[in-house]
Amino acid sequence: MLQNDPTADPSPDQLRFPPPIPNLVDEMDATESAITFGLGLVARRAAEAEYILHGIYVHLTEAERAYSQLAVATGGTLVKQCKAQLDASALSTSCKVTLAQDLVTAENSFRIRNRYLHGYWIYDDESYQWLTLKGAHGTQRPEITFTECDAVWELAEQLQGLCSRLLHWDTAHFGEPADSESGHEGLVSVKRT
Repeated sequence: MLQNDPTADPSPDQLRFPPPIPNLVDEMDATESAITFGLGLVARRAAEAEYILHGIYVHLTEAERAYSQLAVATGGTLVKQCKAQLDASALSTSCKVTLAQDLVTAENSFRIRNRYLHGYWIYDDESYQWLTLKGAHGTQRPEITFTECDAVWELAEQLQGLCSRLLHWDTAHFGEPADSESGHEGLVSVKRT
């Protein structure tokens, strides 16, 4: 695994994978490795945020079980569904404001995530940047954006912070007592299954 410094050259030990993976990364340089690992972290953190948001949605709808209703969408659509349920909830205004701010951050992060994960990446040797190409919803033109490796890592870090805030909010408002037999105390976030 690469260190958090996307500009650092990975050591040979960091890029060793068990067969049959090596043929996929044999010819990657440090820039390609940094973007690839960064994209992997973005995908993981975004999936974690969606999972936490689904749990919040379940609590907001007061569903008995997490998957008792039709599955909700992912990404921006899930955010919109949470916003609609939040507006209708009996939570205090300050609770709603806090979550609403994080939902805006989540929506923006998912939009960027989609560009990164659903786009085509080409390295531009003249500008020393990555060019991403992605179809844009509702238009006849693609999104064409230049970005640097750091932007992917920054998004992964932003998503990690978002996950922490969402989990904290969920625990504070919908948490249940921890299983004291296993040595845990206080409230924990629970997604009813």
